[in-house]
Amino acid sequence: MATLEDLAESFDGRLECMRTLVDLQFAAEEIDCNKHFETLLNEVEKLENVLSVMRSVVQKQKEESKQIQEVKLTFENMISHLQYSCQHVPVHIPQPAKKEAVHQEAKTKKENQTTSVKSGNGGNKVKSAEKNEKNSKKSGKCDVYVPTVEYVTVDEFEGVPKYMKGRLTYSQVNGAIDELNKPLKEKYKILSMKRTTLNDINRKRYEKFKLQETKDTAGLFSNTTLITIKAQTTLILALHHIAKL
Repeated sequence: MATLEDLAESFDGRLECMRTLVDLQFAAEEIDCNKHFETLLNEVEKLENVLSVMRSVVQKQKEESKQIQEVKLTFENMISHLQYSCQHVPVHIPQPAKKEAVHQEAKTKKENQTTSVKSGNGGNKVKSAEKNEKNSKKSGKCDVYVPTVEYVTVDEFEGVPKYMKGRLTYSQVNGAIDELNKPLKEKYKILSMKRTTLNDINRKRYEKFKLQETKDTAGLFSNTTLITIKAQTTLILALHHIAKL
């Protein structure tokens, strides 16, 4: 509740305002006062222009801030996907088959040699081809396709019946494939070399490998000592089921 002192203070404020208005009543007629008014009007206009520019800048900053937030969300999602991918990279990734590429390269090379023989400088081209062939023979190596067992994918592994794979894990299966590929690579490494360049041990192995190769076994994978171990029978059955062997 207002007191008499508060009421008196309110009346004093109003009286002071009325005195100021009375003093300014005749001020409009003075030249200096009009100049001050014009100066104030100019300042007010300048302030209005500045405020207008500031509003446009603030609006632009809001739009840029919104775009930055969208970009931030995009990068956060990208980082999340990349982290998930890094944490779930498969241990074994299937390698593309190289057999067709090797055959195509050999076919192209043969066609180029045939074309060279039929061209105008046939004699020089034939000599060049013979020289390259001799150099290839001297090196003791030739391009031989090395067949390897491809890694088992997760879908293929899950497609093996439970009674067949037993307690086998995905890593164990692909680890066994690594063991199967080692002798294959060693075998075809020896076969890729010229017989006269081999030592006695490798020459015997070379002859043995050649005797083992028939039209019925061409393109088939040989099995290692994994087959002779009873504990690995389940593994071999699983690989047969997936058609890897």
